[in-house]
Amino acid sequence: MIGEMPADREARCRGLRERKKVRTRRALRAAALERARTQGPDAFTVEEICADVDVAPRTFFNHFPSKDAVLFDWDTASLDELAAEVRARTEASPLGAATTVLAELTVALTTSPTWHGQMELLRTHPELHPRIAHVGRTVEQTVAQALAERDGADTPASAHRLAAAGAMAVMQVAVAGWLADPAGRPARRVYGDVLAAAREAFAALPD
Repeated sequence: MIGEMPADREARCRGLRERKKVRTRRALRAAALERARTQGPDAFTVEEICADVDVAPRTFFNHFPSKDAVLFDWDTASLDELAAEVRARTEASPLGAATTVLAELTVALTTSPTWHGQMELLRTHPELHPRIAHVGRTVEQTVAQALAERDGADTPASAHRLAAAGAMAVMQVAVAGWLADPAGRPARRVYGDVLAAAREAFAALPD
C-alpha cells in the first residue's frame, strides 16, 4: 500500500536482494536527512552519505539520480504503488477516487519518521520548499494519469486533472492543519474535516 512504513514494504519484498534494496534506500535517505539537518542541505556530499551507510557511490546512484533527489523525491516503486491504488478505486467520480487514496496517504505520511524528518528539514531550511513542491507536482501528475487509465483513457482529461489537483489541495490543507497541532485530532479526522469544507466551498461556485 502507498505510504506504508519501510519495514512493511521490506516484509512484502520477494527475496533477500529486494529486501536489501529497500533497507539500503531507507538508510541512504536517513543519512542524507541527518547530514542535511546538521550540516545544511548543500554542505554534504554523496561520498559522505555513502560512507555513513558503508556503500559505494555507484550504489547510491542505483537508488537516486542525484543528491537533491535523496532528500525528498519518491522512487519509481512508490509512484507505481500510488498509481495502482488509484486505478483500483471503484468510486464513480475521479475526485472521489483521488480523495480516498490521498486520505490514506495523509495518514501514512503523518505517521512516518522519514516524513517527519523531511518536515523538520523544511522548517529549518525554507529554501528547500521548491524541491518538495516538485515532488507534489509529480504526485499530482501520477494521480491524474492513473485516474485517466482507470477510466480507460490514455491521457488525463480536465476532470482527471481537476480531481488530482483538488485531492492534493485537500491533502496539503489537512497536513498543514495537522502539523499545527500534532497532539490533537488524528490526521484522518483532520482530512475528513477539510474534505467536508472543500465540498461546501465547491458547492458555492457560481453557475
